[in-house]
Formats: sequence, structure tokens, C-alpha cells
Amino acid sequence: MQAPRLEIKNIVKDYGGRRVVDDVSLSVMAGQVTCLLGPSGCGKSTTLRIIAGVEEPDSGTIRVDEKLVCAQNVQEPPEARNIGLMFQDFALFPHLTVAQNVAFGLSKGRVTDRVHELLDKVGMASHAADYPHQLSGGEQQRVALARALAPKPRIMLMDEPFSGLDDRLRDDIRDETLSVLKDEGTAVLLVTHEPGEAMRMADEIALMRHGKIVQRGAPYNVYNAPVDIEASAFFSDINVIKGKVQGALTDTPFGQFLAPGVPNGTEVDIVIRPQHIKIDFDRGGRGPN
Repeated sequence: MQAPRLEIKNIVKDYGGRRVVDDVSLSVMAGQVTCLLGPSGCGKSTTLRIIAGVEEPDSGTIRVDEKLVCAQNVQEPPEARNIGLMFQDFALFPHLTVAQNVAFGLSKGRVTDRVHELLDKVGMASHAADYPHQLSGGEQQRVALARALAPKPRIMLMDEPFSGLDDRLRDDIRDETLSVLKDEGTAVLLVTHEPGEAMRMADEIALMRHGKIVQRGAPYNVYNAPVDIEASAFFSDINVIKGKVQGALTDTPFGQFLAPGVPNGTEVDIVIRPQHIKIDFDRGGRGPN
């Protein structure tokens, strides 16, 4: 069985007596995109910085291709972890051309070939001699992606990388970025607070709340089988109807809902997404009235 490209176990981080990351564990396979999804302040970015080596956890372990890079007495520096980073701020060097930005940090050798290969992949080959201020936001994002991929990192960490883009461009840039990352076979951990972005990009979603991962799974499963009401409400508007079970049925203004296996007299919450409501004929062929 193939080992995870990235594996973190039981990561804990406290700040000033407040637990920001609480026993977080997850793994990402080569070529897989995992989205760490949750509201602002839930510990997503701190988790990412710990994986990158920018911050040290209080406890827990991190492995890259089964090599231990972080533990109680082990703290590999960021540059030794073979991890690429992309943040909201593309942080391109303004005094360097596009080609020079992509080449930055590459060791000597076939630098020119790698730069040309990546600029061609991200559709920026014709801008190799341009400077960042001459580029649009979407073009700068493409260059930042090429620069992050240049050293051929085994893992790519992305912290809200599309949040600064115009809505009109965002979907196209996401799709292009995903295509390039998949082509490179990179394991991707993407941090976002936007459920739509996670649903669009992820092979797996790890839903985070108050420093904990509360649910993990494929986007379809996390959306359609949320672990609790708060998880369902994070993905869309919901209506909650309270009722009491009698004979495996719950009476509501919308009709009866099945509640198999729930004891009689149990008070339950029926959660309905408005977009899933459909008015239809009943079994007797009668309409809404």
C-alpha cells in the first residue's frame, strides 16, 4: 500500500493558554488535493505553518514520505522539508522579471529548462521578460504557482491563494492551478474558508472547528452526510424543524419524515436545505393543496 506523501498526527498548539490546534491528524497522498476548511480563526493557517516548519507544535509528529520532520526532539527547517508554499499575497519580487522570479531558489543546473517548462504550463511563457507590476492579479497568481513548483516540491501548502482574485477570474484560475498541480503529481493541502472552493477543488475535505477536525471525507459525503447541524449550516442555508418521533415517523408542517430506529417520544431536529425542496404530487396524484 502506498504511503502518504504527508502525514501529521496529534498536532497540538497553544497560544497564551488558548488551544488553537487541538489534536489534529490527517494525511495527503501524492496527487491528492485535501482542503482544510473552516471559519476564520479555527486554526487552519496555524496548522499549515506548523507543517511548513515556520512554527513548532507543542506536541505531535509530521512525516513527509515517511521521513520524520517534526517531533518532540526533531524540527527540520522549512527548506529541508521539500514543501512548496503559496499564500494570499503572491509575494513576487518586484525587481525581478517573471523568469527570474520563477528561477529564484533553484540550484544551478538546468534552471532555464525548468523555468520555460513551468511558464509554458501556466500559460505565461510570453511574459517571461515582464515585471510583476505589468501583470494582472490572475497572471501574478500563475507566476507564483510556477515559482512554488520550480524546485519540484513533494507537497504544496496553499493558504487562501485565490482570495485576492476577481470573482470573474477565480474559477478559471482555480481550474488551471488544479490541472498543473495534478500534472506535477504534487500532494496539495489547501486552506480555505469557502465551502464552494473546497467542493470544487478537493478530493477530500477536512472540516475544522475550534482547532479540531470534526469531519473528513469526500466532498459529496461531507455535504450530504454532515456530522451535525453546525457542519450542515457551514455549507449552505438550512431550515431546522423540531419534532417528536411517534411510530418511526415525525410529523412536521412539511409532512411526515421517517425516523427509523429512533425511540418513540424522542425530540429530533429535521434539517432541510431550501435548494433541495421540491413541490410534487403525492402518491394519490393530488397537488400541493
